[in-house]
Amino acid sequence: MRNRSTVAPLILTIAALASALAAPVAAEEGKETTWAFSAEARVRPEYRDNLDLESDVDDDLRLGFLRLRLGLDVSWKQEIRVFAQVQDARTAGEEVSTASNDKNLDLHQGYAEFTPASWNGFSLRAGRQEWIYGEERMIGAFGWDNVGRSFDGVRLRWGKPTFTLDGLAARLTSRTAAATPLPMMTPPEAGALFSTGADLYGVYAHWRPRAGDEFDLYWLEFADHAAAAGEVTGTMGTTRIDALGIRVKETAGRFDLVFEAVTESGELNGDDLSAGAAAIQVGWTWGEATRTRLFGGYDYATGDEDFDDGERQEFFNFFPTNHPHYGYADFFGWRNINSPYAGLSVRHGKHFGLIKGHLFDLESEGGPWKNAGGAVLGFDSTAASGTEVGTEIDLLYRYAWTDKATFEAGFASFDPGEFAEASRGSDASNWAYVMLTVRL
Repeated sequence: MRNRSTVAPLILTIAALASALAAPVAAEEGKETTWAFSAEARVRPEYRDNLDLESDVDDDLRLGFLRLRLGLDVSWKQEIRVFAQVQDARTAGEEVSTASNDKNLDLHQGYAEFTPASWNGFSLRAGRQEWIYGEERMIGAFGWDNVGRSFDGVRLRWGKPTFTLDGLAARLTSRTAAATPLPMMTPPEAGALFSTGADLYGVYAHWRPRAGDEFDLYWLEFADHAAAAGEVTGTMGTTRIDALGIRVKETAGRFDLVFEAVTESGELNGDDLSAGAAAIQVGWTWGEATRTRLFGGYDYATGDEDFDDGERQEFFNFFPTNHPHYGYADFFGWRNINSPYAGLSVRHGKHFGLIKGHLFDLESEGGPWKNAGGAVLGFDSTAASGTEVGTEIDLLYRYAWTDKATFEAGFASFDPGEFAEASRGSDASNWAYVMLTVRL
């Protein structure tokens, strides 16, 4: 859990630094130290009915999300950079009363970055930071979420105009637990403490040979050092998952294509893991003043074939931004999925509209159906309920009011199929939102 108690003064610190730096920097051109202030305010009310796909149960949700971010970016000679971004993220009505003052403030990003000219293209960023790669299917900032995602870690980058190579390391969780002393401990101490936790490592290569074309190759590793129960009763084990992926983005005239494929191996709670996933989208765009794009794609990821054989096939989605990809209702993530889709988008001036239809099937009928966050929504170990989970229609409208303010509205309707009816309910679920974002 991140410590919020020391964060509150940061918002005052940012304002003080901005005031102190504003006069000398604005008055002296070419000054070695420069600064920039950033701010974002976002409000999003949402409505959802029939999350359980059962209309006889009154489970309508009415939520309001509010997010405020303030950032200060200070650079010296373009070689040393310090960035701090505080965030207040809350759900409307979550406090005890209208007169209470619960703490919602946190440090969303805070890092130092070093890019000396003598390093010949190398840079080092250390601290709390967002990581965004590709379409964020594996590693993303999860900006749709009211809190979002940032990593406590380091990024070592070697960059050229058309190529970057990143080395990543992050501490995801830290734990301290009592354990039986190891035999090599001298002298043995009963109830000795040892540190354990979860970590993320990776290498990501990104090549841009020309505008509109991108080629990525990456390796990621998730390691959780805490032992947990595996599929076979009585067994315990740790987790280490290695992912090797490729990504291709091509644009040729009116045609565009994005393809990503990942293979995984390792251990999940001591069970052998072997999994894979792939996603492809192709599009065709036409028009000048009004830009229309017709697109279609396919999302695929393996699911677990047998829940008690000590072998895992369900794809591990790492730390993605799932919301834009597998239906706006968030009934699916990139795991145990067979999903063709098609859509149409139209852009005219400040207006953008999109309609998209999904067909959702399970890749493995004996594996669980999980939502975008990984929670189990349905499971039939007998594989008697088939693989047809349902269909979904998504609608999106966005209006760029100004270059700093955006209005957005969205709607999704999920209609359950055979598997969803057997495991949850037979009634459609609808979700809608409006969102206003202002950035400075």
